[in-house]
Amino acid sequence: MATPAGDNQQAAVNQGGHGAIRPIGDGSILAKNAPQGSIENEFYARIRQGRYPHLTPVVPASYTADQVRYRQPQVTEPLDDRTHVYFENIAQGDVKKLDTKVGDKTSSRRELMEQHDMSRTGAALKEIKLSIADLATGSSQRGWRVVGGTDAPESRLRAGMNSQDILRSFSEDPQVWDQLIGKMEAIRAAAQQTDIGFIASSVFSVHGNHNGNEVVEAKLIDFAHVIDADRPLTQTADLAAADGRQNSPEQSTSTPETGNGAGPTTTAQGSSQTVNWTEMKDKYRSKFLEGMGNLIADAKAVREEKRQATVAGAANMRVSAATATAGSSAQPTAVPAVSTSSQQVLPRR
Repeated sequence: MATPAGDNQQAAVNQGGHGAIRPIGDGSILAKNAPQGSIENEFYARIRQGRYPHLTPVVPASYTADQVRYRQPQVTEPLDDRTHVYFENIAQGDVKKLDTKVGDKTSSRRELMEQHDMSRTGAALKEIKLSIADLATGSSQRGWRVVGGTDAPESRLRAGMNSQDILRSFSEDPQVWDQLIGKMEAIRAAAQQTDIGFIASSVFSVHGNHNGNEVVEAKLIDFAHVIDADRPLTQTADLAAADGRQNSPEQSTSTPETGNGAGPTTTAQGSSQTVNWTEMKDKYRSKFLEGMGNLIADAKAVREEKRQATVAGAANMRVSAATATAGSSAQPTAVPAVSTSSQQVLPRR
C-alpha cells in the first residue's frame, strides 16, 4: 500500500533537516534544495563516485536527475542537478522517527566564512546563536541532541533540552535497540575510517512497518558543513561531468594553497587569517566521533532499561497467572508483584 502523501511530506521534513525538501513520485525519493556548488551537493556526488567508500553504506543512497527519471518514469516535474540533490527516503510507511545532531559544537565561524561565503559579522552571529543552542540543549556536555522526530516538540530548543527523555521513548523493544545500536556503531566506524570532519551532521533513525515489513534503520544525514582537508568540497566541472550531472554555468576552478606541510590553507572572506583545513577537519572529526560514542553509550543504557522492564513485565504476568490459579482457594497466599519501575537515569554529560 502506498504511503500517504502527508506522511511522505512529514518524513521529508524530518529526514532532511533544514531547507526545502519534498517527496517526489511514489515518495521513495526526496528532493532537497542544494545547488551545484554547495557542500552538500558536492558531498553526495563524491559518495556516488566512491570517493568515501566507507561512508556509502551508512549514508542515504543518492541519485542524479537522470537516475530519478529512470527509476520513476511517472515523474513529470522538472528535475535539475544544478538546484537539487535527490536521495532515498528511509522514513516511508508507519514508522517512528528520531533526528539526533551529533557533536558538542555544531558551528564554526571560519567554516561558515570560507565554505559558505558568509561575512565575518554574519558568520559570527550564526556561531553565537548555535553556540547558545549547544549550551542550552546540553550538546556541549552530552555531545549530541535531539532536533526532531515523532516524539519531539516543534521547538528545537525544547527538543534538545529533553533529548534523553525523547531518546528513551523512541522504542520499548530491546531488540529494536539492538539493531539501532548496531547501525550507530557502523556509522561511527565508517566515520573513523574516513578522513573528513562533520559539523552539525545528524543520525536519522526510524523503526516501524512499511508494506508489511519491519523497518529498523539509521543513516547519517546533513552534509552542508563537511570538511575534507585533502580536497575541499568545492564544485568542480570534471566531477560533475563524470557523475553524469548537468553542469552549472558557473563552476569554481580555484585550488587551495599548501601551507608549509601543515595541510591545505585558504584565506576566509573578510579575514586576513589563514584557515588550516587539516587542523579544522581534525578538530571536528574528533568531536563527531566523541559525540557518536556518547550517543551509543546512552542508547545502550536505554536498551538495558527496556530489557529490565521486559523481564519485570514477564515476571508480573507469571505472578498474575499464579494468583488467578490460586484464587479458587479460600485464603490464597499473597504473592508480591514485581516492580516494573526499572527506569535508569542516563548519565548527564
